[in-house]
Amino acid sequence: MSPHFPEERPEELLAEAAGSEELGDGVEIRNRCPSGWFSYGSRCFVFQSFPRTWPEAEQHCLNFDANLASIHSFGEYEFIQEMVRRSTGSFSRTWIGGTDAVKNSLWFWSDGSRFDFHLWASGEPTNYGNTEHCVEMNYGGENYWNDWSCESQLPFVCARRLDR
Repeated sequence: MSPHFPEERPEELLAEAAGSEELGDGVEIRNRCPSGWFSYGSRCFVFQSFPRTWPEAEQHCLNFDANLASIHSFGEYEFIQEMVRRSTGSFSRTWIGGTDAVKNSLWFWSDGSRFDFHLWASGEPTNYGNTEHCVEMNYGGENYWNDWSCESQLPFVCARRLDR
């Protein structure tokens, strides 16, 4: 079962992010993200369905002045999960920007932001075989996070600040 807070509706936020909002008197706020990207808070997100290794996925995101997505709140996580679900029809395992490749068990985000939120699955991270240094989301029946081999190929989510 996917984690969920009843007062939050990520599917509604995703629908709102794709369009514009009418404020009255002809004033309209448009999505300031590039075409195909969705806004949440002060960032834009896009789901890329073609599988890549974690380093290849990060390189792809950099081509768009972005990084693999860092996640800083439960609401942001649900928003990203909904993007993935709408694209794939399920909660597919997906790369996000967390890694401990520099030093085992010292997690950080590829965008340089603080690793101030996590949703590890029960018993994770394990660094099984000393080979799991990258974070995937939608792992297991609870759709939480797992550390996984960076050389595995998964779809991924890129994120960039709105002001770029």
